[in-house]
Amino acid sequence: CDMSSKYSSVSCYCPLYKGQLFIEGYMEDLLQQTIFEEVDFFILDCASPENEVDIIQRYLHYDNITYQRINEDPGIYPSWNLCVKETEGQLITNWNVDDRKPPWSLEVMRDCLTLNPNVDICYGNTIVSTEPNETWLGLKSKLLYPCNETDHWKDLLQNNNPHCMPMWRRSIHDRFGYFNEEYKTASDAEMWLRAAKKGAKLQKINDTVGIYYKNPDGISSPKNK
Repeated sequence: CDMSSKYSSVSCYCPLYKGQLFIEGYMEDLLQQTIFEEVDFFILDCASPENEVDIIQRYLHYDNITYQRINEDPGIYPSWNLCVKETEGQLITNWNVDDRKPPWSLEVMRDCLTLNPNVDICYGNTIVSTEPNETWLGLKSKLLYPCNETDHWKDLLQNNNPHCMPMWRRSIHDRFGYFNEEYKTASDAEMWLRAAKKGAKLQKINDTVGIYYKNPDGISSPKNK
């Protein structure tokens, strides 16, 4: 089969709010992706009061980076659903502005789904960092987020194995719906659980796909729950 046509069908989205501290490193990480030219990147500015756009504009000469600003912040999961609906790739991934990725991250996840048509959602190891903007080459943290290789819904009930940066097929939204907008946090975990209970197949990649910044001001921080 023609792999090249499938390889180019990837959308990566980022709802943005108060990301000025992270946006420059984030944009540089986009460019470092080994399949950068084969991915459509969509940045949704959710009425951020900061000046991220001043930096983002430097990168908008790339045809595959799209920036859109909306007039108010609808919340994280309404933003996720909007991003999914505004993009077109048959493979989708989220990439939060305060997280970082090694150059191979998007490629290995794309290849997993392309080469395994029975797999609906794939994920890999993520390193947990307490330092903002910790780069891959300068990485000091050795702490891995505990994720198992399983697609049984009872395991997902105990732990959100895909964690913060999986890649999935757009078709799961046709089959299982979108992210529950009533949740303030963990709606992604609920989405994967819902999909697995109804027959979706998950697979773990034997590779590290990103650095998760345990942001004390993030939406999943205990103080914001």
